[in-house]
Order: sequence, then structure tokens, then C-alpha cells
Amino acid sequence: MYPLGHMAAACGTAWLVRGAGRNGTPDSVLLKGRIDYRIVGFGSLLPDLVDKPLVWFVLRDSDLGGHHVGHSLLFSLILLAVGLAVAVRGDNRMLLIAFGAITHTVFDSVTHVPWSLLYPFVELDVPHSGILLRTTNIAGEVVGLLILVHLYRKPRARERAELFFREGSIER
Repeated sequence: MYPLGHMAAACGTAWLVRGAGRNGTPDSVLLKGRIDYRIVGFGSLLPDLVDKPLVWFVLRDSDLGGHHVGHSLLFSLILLAVGLAVAVRGDNRMLLIAFGAITHTVFDSVTHVPWSLLYPFVELDVPHSGILLRTTNIAGEVVGLLILVHLYRKPRARERAELFFREGSIER
């Protein structure tokens, strides 16, 4: 997936989880307080923000398709542990970053290389991108763009956009 696809998947999943909490499901730590979708969006880009510079500057000869530490289950679990420790004190921002990063890792493992979750504990041989992978990535971007267009076309779209950029919320 590309950035819009990752952000749409993460924010959409967070929105669905938030909605489930409103329908009588017991609140989780994630659902306590307000969800700042800007932070979830940032978290959804974090695995690439960690791994891309590694590939560009450190692991130049790597043929793992850019999936290293940031795309591993270990990285996600560390973020989740830190997020839970901080959330217990009433601040869910780190947990929202972890949530975004986990959705990135899950969606990439589904659409790309499932065994990259086990990096660095397994040796990876990542196949080069085929037409199916490129089509899946582009589909994710199209879905993300369609969600943005849909949200913008709703009544009071300008106010909602301002609310998102000012407070990270998509609802009052």
C-alpha cells in the first residue's frame, strides 16, 4: 500500500473500533478519550518512516522489499507495550500511534509478504512486485482517495476538514 491507503485503512479501522465501543461493547484503553485521527494516520506511516531510511542509507544491498524492523511483529509489540503503559496514565496518543503502525503491518503482510512479520528472526527472500501487488497497492490508494472525497462532499465538509486539521477529529 501507499500512504493514502495506509492512512485510510488505519483511520477507518480506528473509526470502526470506536463505533463498536459505542454500541455496548466494553471500552478498551484505545476507546477511552478522544481518537486523534492525525496521530493514527502518523502511526500508519511509521513502519515505512523507519524502514525506508534504513534501506536507503544502511541496508542498501537488502532485497527484502523495504520490510525490515518497522514492519516486524517485534516492532509492533514494542510500540503496543509502550502505548499501553502510557495509556494507563490517561494519555492514549502513543497507543494510537501503535494502533496505526499495527494496521500498516497487518495490511502490508496481507498484501505483500506475510513472513516479514517475523523479521529479524527468519531469513527473508522477498519476491519482486508483480502485477497483483501493484494492483492491490493502487486499489488501496483509490479507496483512500474515495474516502477523502466522500468525507469532503458531505454537508459541512469545510467545517469537518478544519476540525480534522485543528483537533484530529472527524466528528463533534
